[in-house]
Amino acid sequence: MQYYLRHFFNPDFDYLNLKPGGGDESSDVYSLGYVQNVICGQVLAEIVPLDQVTGVRDARFILNKPEFPKGANTHIAPTFPNFLLSSVNGYVFYLNGAITVKSLLNVRKDVSFETGNIFFVGNMAIHGSVRAGFSVQGNNIRILGMLEGGEARSRRDMMIDGGARGGAGGHSKIDAGGKLMTLFLERMEARARGNMVVKKNCLYSTVYAGSNLIVHEKLYGGVVNAYGSVYVGEQIGNRANISTRIYLGYAPHHIRQLEKIDQIIAEQSQTITHLTAIAGHLPPDTNDASRKLRSLRKQRQNLIHRREELWNTLYLDEKTLYHCRLICPGTIYPGVEVAIGRAFTTVEDQLTCVAFRLEENDIVAEPWEAKMQTGALS
Repeated sequence: MQYYLRHFFNPDFDYLNLKPGGGDESSDVYSLGYVQNVICGQVLAEIVPLDQVTGVRDARFILNKPEFPKGANTHIAPTFPNFLLSSVNGYVFYLNGAITVKSLLNVRKDVSFETGNIFFVGNMAIHGSVRAGFSVQGNNIRILGMLEGGEARSRRDMMIDGGARGGAGGHSKIDAGGKLMTLFLERMEARARGNMVVKKNCLYSTVYAGSNLIVHEKLYGGVVNAYGSVYVGEQIGNRANISTRIYLGYAPHHIRQLEKIDQIIAEQSQTITHLTAIAGHLPPDTNDASRKLRSLRKQRQNLIHRREELWNTLYLDEKTLYHCRLICPGTIYPGVEVAIGRAFTTVEDQLTCVAFRLEENDIVAEPWEAKMQTGALS
């Protein structure tokens, strides 16, 4: 009796011969389907009697014995011995004649038109750079080159050895579900649910740190939101008085939600003003304009209510504000804005080696050496 090995992935997949749209005849040159993703427990192949197979049969997969070409990170289902399953999240392929799954994806080139965007369910190491207009997404991600005008999202930690620089289109983002470490940030939007470490400079960037932010050298331009403390080794702000704002103590994901809500409310308000001039004097169900006006007013009111709820949530967390610090052993230039919770101050004189903290709803600046000696950081 003969058997047939039925695949639930493309056994002839070749990452060196990719096509736009992943081979589905789409013209999307950014989506080439670089990997065949599988998750733990997913069916990879099935053995069936040959006489039950209809349609075209591939002679390569006709078997004399019901035995799987079982490779690493695969297993046979105990209760369904005719199915081969994946044991991990990863990508599936044939290796030396065996069906194999690997949980670490090594991309040994730049992410560009040669690879397309890459979405992977496991850990990823990119041995080149992520070029402008392209994106990568994975579990833990390490980029050995640079992130140049692209996007990178990790469900856990991310490391960018060569640093991240935004592109002209303003679509450059980093989003780490855990910690983020990078050589530098320049004109980027960077988010991390955990700690964020910038080995050199953070310039003209919007930063959301779910815990603490450490910048070893300079920080100026842009906005920093951090739930915990911020440490900048050499310089905050600059002599040109470039706008530099640092907000501490509130959960950054709540701040992002508030920013989005405020933007939507502003857009809706403009539309409401326009429609009011056209149909504001008419009953609500008179025509399309009056019905849209009523709907938008209701939507805006719901968003205003949601904004109030978010602010109330932030205020409930204010007990943590007294643990927040802005620390700079180097120089802080005039014009830098600092907020800890609802307290706000603007640096008026050039300062050196200071730490800002909250005291009785006011922000105070103290010599940093004194804070180190008392061990008051938390």
